[in-house]
Amino acid sequence: MAIFSCSTAEMNFGGFIITYQRPQVLLSTLEAVFSQSLPPQHLWIIDNSEDRETEQVLKEKNDSRLTYVRMGKNAGPAGAAAKGLELCGKAGLDWIYWGDDNDPPFREDCFERLLAIRDVNPFCGILGAVGQYFDRRKGKILRVQTRLLEKKPWIEVDYVAGNMSMLVSGDVARSGIAPDPKLFFGFEELDFCLEVKRKGYSIVVDCGLFLEARTRHGRLGFERPLYQKKTHLVREYYSLRNLLYISNSVSLPFMRRNLYQKWSLKAIYGFRYGLRYGWKNMKMISLAFWHYWRGKMGKTLDLK
Repeated sequence: MAIFSCSTAEMNFGGFIITYQRPQVLLSTLEAVFSQSLPPQHLWIIDNSEDRETEQVLKEKNDSRLTYVRMGKNAGPAGAAAKGLELCGKAGLDWIYWGDDNDPPFREDCFERLLAIRDVNPFCGILGAVGQYFDRRKGKILRVQTRLLEKKPWIEVDYVAGNMSMLVSGDVARSGIAPDPKLFFGFEELDFCLEVKRKGYSIVVDCGLFLEARTRHGRLGFERPLYQKKTHLVREYYSLRNLLYISNSVSLPFMRRNLYQKWSLKAIYGFRYGLRYGWKNMKMISLAFWHYWRGKMGKTLDLK
């Protein structure tokens, strides 16, 4: 495997972290992020909180490497990420870390290893530790085979999975590419990455980090089941609704047709887990269809 050199002296590296009413969790994540072997020089904290506790905690921390940005409402991960990318792009950053308050990089050298491969493709727009392929006809996430990861130092994918140390080129941010804030929650990274690819950029993941992440979670030989009982059905609502909206952006009626068929079957299959679960599952799926047909977006259901 090729070894590349990387140092902060060569670039302006910063980023943003999205947070929502978890100030102590945020502080722990900030400590982990700044403990990276190649840490960001500056972070914008994009706060979706409805109270002022996070703002107060950061004021007390008084860290010059942080800039606090209050959204004034819960804009969801999509709205906060769009704001973070805008601010980081305007600040002239070369590479931008897209982070969440509860999921720091799983290794102390994640950023260093990812930025070391930033030049493997002259059109590289996104780097990540874990990524996936996306079947645009079926609207389906496709798992990268472990044997492929074992053969290569890096691969190109369709999108970087959430909370997997996504690093975005400053050129991408300055071009105005951002997730649609109206998605609110669910597949905002997918929406963003598909747009990045449509603009001609590549998305690259480090196979060594990818394999280590799978090993840590015991997923080297994982096979995704056809259906798995969900603990948060409201999240399923947002996932389906947003996939349908994403199908508009990729202009594929085949994708919408397959989503209708697949999720209609899910609505029926859910009754396998009992009437209570089945009715709630069907309600969430039906509501996602209805809101898509009505053009209703943004925050529509409480995630709690």
